[in-house]
Amino acid sequence: MKKLRQKNGFTMAELLIVVAIIAVLVAIAIPILNTQLEKAREAHDIATMRSAASLAVEYYYAGVKDEDSAIAAGLKWWPNHGNDANAAGVYDPSTGKFLPKRSTDMKKAYGKGTKNDSQKTYTYNSDRQIYAPSENYSNAVCMIALYPNGNNKHIDVYWKDISNGNYIGGPKNSNDPKYSIRINID
Repeated sequence: MKKLRQKNGFTMAELLIVVAIIAVLVAIAIPILNTQLEKAREAHDIATMRSAASLAVEYYYAGVKDEDSAIAAGLKWWPNHGNDANAAGVYDPSTGKFLPKRSTDMKKAYGKGTKNDSQKTYTYNSDRQIYAPSENYSNAVCMIALYPNGNNKHIDVYWKDISNGNYIGGPKNSNDPKYSIRINID
């Protein structure tokens, strides 16, 4: 009897089918992975905003209500707004503090979100959008403005583009950033 010869590998057709299946799976997985990465970047930016808001509230209750107390806290005081005089500063997520006003780190962007819209909407109290997924935050820093005096005591937390000084989603000369967390006090 003749001994049958054993097959020692895959045929070219079998290999091409396996490669095609892998290519289809990768083509399906990459957009899903990109969407999930963008959601993670946006979640990082929102967490940064919430940390900055928490620290600003802490500073308000610690007594940041005038120029001396603002400077001691590492914030810049803007007295030219009358009753709406405010303290403002750049939040540093790596230290959990506000940067001194002359710090070179104020020009280091740390926003993570890009224009790859994750199709998620972020709102605050269902009436104010706090973060726009369609905007680019990769060249921005998180800032706070603390308004401790007057009838409308509040804190705004927002992102500012360091290349042009504009609020994300609006011009820098606006008194009300388009996308921000606003915390009313008292």
